[in-house]
Amino acid sequence: MHIVNHPTATTERLARIAACLRQATLLIEEIAPDIVVGLAPGAAVASRQPLFATDRPEIRSGNGPARPLIIDEATFSVHWANRTCYLGNTKPFRLMERLARRPNHLVLCDVLLEELWDQYSRSREVLRAAVKMLRRKLTSAGMEDLAEAIDGSTTHHYGLMLNSRFS
Repeated sequence: MHIVNHPTATTERLARIAACLRQATLLIEEIAPDIVVGLAPGAAVASRQPLFATDRPEIRSGNGPARPLIIDEATFSVHWANRTCYLGNTKPFRLMERLARRPNHLVLCDVLLEELWDQYSRSREVLRAAVKMLRRKLTSAGMEDLAEAIDGSTTHHYGLMLNSRFS
């Protein structure tokens, strides 16, 4: 088989691929809420769990629309209120992922440090820095309310307090 590298043919192929990807993205966005809401936290979809929602996936703010909180491990992103915040494969993402597993529960700082940091870099200062960076990134992505839901007001504890803010 002989492949001809013709600029017009390559451009046309790329345009068709881009159109297919846009269509696939629209389909995924259409069916994702059904898939995510149907999953229990921690349930594996495949060998790697790409999406999970909190154990209370739809949080209502007053009479407003439901807000599903989705932690997307495939893209290292947080989806909230029709917005997306890309965090990358970072400590702030892992911290958000950990807090979202049990929303409305406080987690002892020492537990977070043990689960998320290696033994040589465990300190409350690095945890505070990660929380500060997570809040800053969520705020810059237009998720101020979610950033404010990360509660550190109880000594030596953090939690993602959604019920008290959005019920």
